[in-house]
Amino acid sequence: MKGALPRDKTNTSPGRVLIVGVGNRLLGDEGMGPRAIDKLSRIKMPPFVSILDCGCDVLSIALYLDRPNKIVIVDAIRAGGEPGRVYRFDYRELTATDGKMCSAHQIGTVEALRLLKLMCAALTNTEIVVIGAEPKTTELHDGLSKETKKSIPELIRLVLEEIPAPSPSRQEEEF
Repeated sequence: MKGALPRDKTNTSPGRVLIVGVGNRLLGDEGMGPRAIDKLSRIKMPPFVSILDCGCDVLSIALYLDRPNKIVIVDAIRAGGEPGRVYRFDYRELTATDGKMCSAHQIGTVEALRLLKLMCAALTNTEIVVIGAEPKTTELHDGLSKETKKSIPELIRLVLEEIPAPSPSRQEEEF
């Protein structure tokens, strides 16, 4: 797991953002979240952005919550589309799906997010977004299908779009 959220003592950043990869690298396309996080970890991020690979334990992000303004989850999403199809869901949309989207984890991502929202006061006003792609296979296999590999750049682009730009007065100072 990567480091916890930085503490912003000046309180002038656009808000803390936590990007979380979810999935099991040993189950083929189920590992797309952590593999996307590997690539995102190599990109220079603003200081208010933290990146976390939580594996299959979505609830473990509770240890890293420090009143984030936004959480972006990257995960394999089974929503009935073609393998590699990329999705972006707002948490509020997910709460209305009632099982139409599922995950291969012991507790699904949506269910874990619901629990976290109920248990953590720090998430009361937090925007939560889930970005992922339709897996082709989630069988025991270390690696991604070619369809899912092709979707990784799009996943990364969508994640980067979720990061607010720093205010112009601090932009030079922070980068």
